[in-house]
Amino acid sequence: MKKQLLRLPLQFILTCLGLFLFSGAGSLLMYDHELVIHIAKYIHTLQLIGKDLLDPGSIFVQVEADGKEYPIFPMMLKLFGYSFLLLVTSFFIAVVSAAVLSYLAMLLPRRAHRFFLRILELLDSLPDVLVVVFLQLFIIFLFKKTGILFFDIYALGEERIYMLPIFCLAVMPVAFLVKNFLFQLREEGDKPYVEFSFSKGFSKAYTLWVHLFRNVWVSFYYHIKPIFLLMLSNLLIIEILFNINGFMVAMLSTAVSKPSAFFIGMLMVYIPFFLLFSLGQLLLTKYTGIHEEAEA
Repeated sequence: MKKQLLRLPLQFILTCLGLFLFSGAGSLLMYDHELVIHIAKYIHTLQLIGKDLLDPGSIFVQVEADGKEYPIFPMMLKLFGYSFLLLVTSFFIAVVSAAVLSYLAMLLPRRAHRFFLRILELLDSLPDVLVVVFLQLFIIFLFKKTGILFFDIYALGEERIYMLPIFCLAVMPVAFLVKNFLFQLREEGDKPYVEFSFSKGFSKAYTLWVHLFRNVWVSFYYHIKPIFLLMLSNLLIIEILFNINGFMVAMLSTAVSKPSAFFIGMLMVYIPFFLLFSLGQLLLTKYTGIHEEAEA
């Protein structure tokens, strides 16, 4: 526990330093008849970023196609709140859906379970963009047949849409999450306490839900970071396909045009989730005695 408390500040500082160095990477590579590394321009860009950080009020970002520029605050905070409401809501929907599907899959007969795994592999192989486009076309098809637009499929101007982007963002990682749950459930299923539960006369459904899932949730937490990164990249796809002027689109546009704004945006993503993951990790270590290294 003490080792973790000492390691976390160092990890935080090194990551922030890495993000700072990465924020200027757009000026590191240049193409002039051939690809060259431009060290001098890269260092100059880092110096400009440092200068802008001393006066954040001087940083302006262009987040819309009208060409207007806005102060980074509160514009980025506004975009952050909207985009991460979509992300967090869809994340909880995806996790709950994956947990329920995994539980039901474990109760299926062997032949049905194998068929379910094949379907899962097929869904997992589909490109994320294809899934979103298919859902949009399905909504258009329903509108043509019924005359009812069940969900908005495109954002116009300052308009904000929620239902379909959240649904798409939740659907996209479900196959990956279910595979993750099933793998960990099979790992837990070979442990002695499962046989002991069966010997006590408890049913498979009870043992699975009460005992296996309790331990799987602990293991699942330590694999949540790559899942979060997966959904973060999917958020960019969602914002582009739904024409949403969101945080990830703003980050994409500032990556080269305004490196200082890009660095601040990365910190806005990293800091709250670093604190959340670190707190959860410390609590799990304290109450379960399981360390992340043991789960890796």
